[in-house]
Amino acid sequence: MGLVKKGNKLWFFEELYKDVTYGFEVSRVIVPETDTGFQKLMILESDRLGRILVLDGIVQLTEEDEGIYHEWIAHWPLFALSKPSEQVLVIGGGDGGVAREVLRHKYIKKVTMVEIDKMVVDLCREHMPSISAGIFDDPRFDLIIGDGAEVVRAMRGKCDAIMIDSTDPIGPAKSLFNTSFYTSVYDALEEDGIAIHQTGALILQPFEAPGSWRQIERTFDDVRVVQFANFSYQGGPFSLTAGSKGKRVFKNADRNAKKNFRKAGIKTSWYSPEITAYPSPEFQKRLELDKYGEEIVMDIELPGGRRPTTKQVEKWSREACKAIRMVAFGEPIVSNPELGDGETLVQYIETSAINYRRFGDKACANIFTCAALPVDEAVDFSLDYFGAGSAVCWHLPRGSFAEIKDVRKATKIYKAALKKTELRGIDVVSQIYRPKLMDAAAVFSTDFKPPMDRGLCSAFELIMDIHDCDYSRISNCDTVAQWAAVEFRKASGLETVGKPDAPDFGHAKKKTAGPSVIQLLKRGSNISHFSMNWLMIVVNIVSQDAFPVRKVIENALRYFRGKYAVCWIVPRGLRSHAMAEIAENTLIFSVEAK
Repeated sequence: MGLVKKGNKLWFFEELYKDVTYGFEVSRVIVPETDTGFQKLMILESDRLGRILVLDGIVQLTEEDEGIYHEWIAHWPLFALSKPSEQVLVIGGGDGGVAREVLRHKYIKKVTMVEIDKMVVDLCREHMPSISAGIFDDPRFDLIIGDGAEVVRAMRGKCDAIMIDSTDPIGPAKSLFNTSFYTSVYDALEEDGIAIHQTGALILQPFEAPGSWRQIERTFDDVRVVQFANFSYQGGPFSLTAGSKGKRVFKNADRNAKKNFRKAGIKTSWYSPEITAYPSPEFQKRLELDKYGEEIVMDIELPGGRRPTTKQVEKWSREACKAIRMVAFGEPIVSNPELGDGETLVQYIETSAINYRRFGDKACANIFTCAALPVDEAVDFSLDYFGAGSAVCWHLPRGSFAEIKDVRKATKIYKAALKKTELRGIDVVSQIYRPKLMDAAAVFSTDFKPPMDRGLCSAFELIMDIHDCDYSRISNCDTVAQWAAVEFRKASGLETVGKPDAPDFGHAKKKTAGPSVIQLLKRGSNISHFSMNWLMIVVNIVSQDAFPVRKVIENALRYFRGKYAVCWIVPRGLRSHAMAEIAENTLIFSVEAK
């Protein structure tokens, strides 16, 4: 919304979120919206908040409460160190507030601030001088105009502390929210050093801190989230995520902070080592999520030989979105407008995809989401929509960080039916089964046969969760499309249909940021989602034809430079109704990269 006239008053409303905003009355526009070449900048004045820096429609700071953020991001790591810091790097922070607080520490010998946008520095220095408070005249201060992601690569082992004071992960700050950047930051630290990064509002940006947590814990020796709140950052609780070089740093951080704070004699207005900055229990639980998402796989018994039309299936996919409280993304993609036996329909949703195919009298559906999935509602809706009596269901944790035995335990196979009452819902009408845990060598042997070769089903599904992939490979739409269209085809020997559809689900959602790919096959489909921030790929390949499972898995691991994969083989288009036999032929195994 930006600047809006309300009567004879001028108001500003923040534009970070589409569904929620906040605003304040503007008494004066000091710097009208200006294109800096990197972003759009405004400096406003408010009687209540003082002068306000706005970048791309998002409030960066106000004179009234800027000290809250700047004191916490600077003093929390510096006081937590076991020895006084001498060399500090600030990435971003062109307003000068972080460097101002760092330079209050008398032991500091040098502060290097790297800001990509010179106009931010110049205009803040001219119109908001209280923020930088004379740092440009301090001989210990050095300003570099450039990309922090590039500069930090040249500072190996030179810094005691690094503060990453960036905007949100869009525009000029996008390069500061990925694993290769965090690796460079780690390398730039001395032993027992700390890096700290702003990672968003914990409620309104629920995947940003967990996404950074996942990346930082892969790179650093320990990780900690600091929680505080100020008015300027909408959404209440705000987060900083810190990583240490050395495992003992955060163990002693609280004790060090109290001792060092007393010794330093620095008077702060907002920071104190006595204030508990640990995340609330709910946020800590979200940070420690042990899985990326959930999927419900259903083989639904269609009554009386019913064959749903394409329009009916499209309607199911849209209404299934509503049933699981998701939003559809684009229009459904179909392999054939007639949607005959074995043909595929895929509907992207805001956190992944819904897909459908039919084999004879079985409607085979997958509903996968990176958010919490209301499984019973998904099954209930689908059974009711298709007028079905029952369905065989596989409930899978996707992208789990648990051991393979625990992933198996969390995977449930059961038969579900609609409740025979006026109340909606489902009954589980079989016992709960688990997939058969296999050694990868047995699946990869020449004797292995897919389940349809044993007369159990019409097709099978290879499901892969590939962990610790290379960021540069999984973040590029062209690269992932090349895998689906060319590399996968070569490895599988399956015939592709048309070009891959590879949209970028980037947005500003840390968990789901990354491409998704649909590659239709002559007798199946390859649907995959790529999480840049969790360094993960989730893949579902359905085929009526056998293909070399080993070659496909090893090709994907090699192409995306993944470390390991958790895989399931699931029979689809079931001909058997014996749940024990279905479970026996549902396999789970793990594969380490060579």
